[in-house]
Order: sequence, then C-alpha cells, then structure tokens
Amino acid sequence: MSKNIIEKIKEKKKKIIKGVLVFTISAVTVGILGTTIVYNKIKSNINYTKKQAIEIALEQIPGEVAGVRYDLELERLSLEYDIKIKDKNNILREVTVDSKLGAIVDFEDYMYND
Repeated sequence: MSKNIIEKIKEKKKKIIKGVLVFTISAVTVGILGTTIVYNKIKSNINYTKKQAIEIALEQIPGEVAGVRYDLELERLSLEYDIKIKDKNNILREVTVDSKLGAIVDFEDYMYND
C-alpha cells in the first residue's frame, strides 16, 4: 500500500511540473508576441528619422549636438529622440522630438561649463 501512495505522489508531482512548464512557456510566448506587436506598431509610427529630428531641434536651438538618446513613448506608441545641444552661450539643452509627429514635445536646460 505504501508503494501505491508513493506512486500517486510521484504522478501528482509530474502533473504539477508539467502544468508549471506549460504555464511558463505560454506566458513567455504571450510576452514575446505582445512585445513584437508593440515594437512593430512603434516602428510603423516612425515618420521622422534621427537625422531629421536633429535638424528640427537645431532649427529651434542652434548649436553643437552633444548626444542623442531614444525613449519609448508608450502612451502614443512612438519613439522620442532626446537631443542634447550645447548652445552658443555654453548651456546644455535637451530637446525632445516625437518621431511620429516631428514635433518638439519637451525642452530642458542644463548649465554646462568647459
């Protein structure tokens, strides 16, 4: 009788492990599919390239580009370019340009000393 109980416990353990594996694989698959869908949507919303975004920013703040960073804007499913520009007064400014609209959506100023 004790062998029968041990076999039942082993069988239950196998079923639990299989269930956990199926759940984990399903969750990972759904996550990958969801990420792929969001990525493709964001990619299709890019109407302005990095170069064009820099040109837009430099039209508003002439100077030297110190760096460009990308941020995902999940509310609008678009990419934003954060462009750092050192202006003629030696002030570091950050201009955020939306890749979907080509619009400046934010400005920030930083003090910059050589």
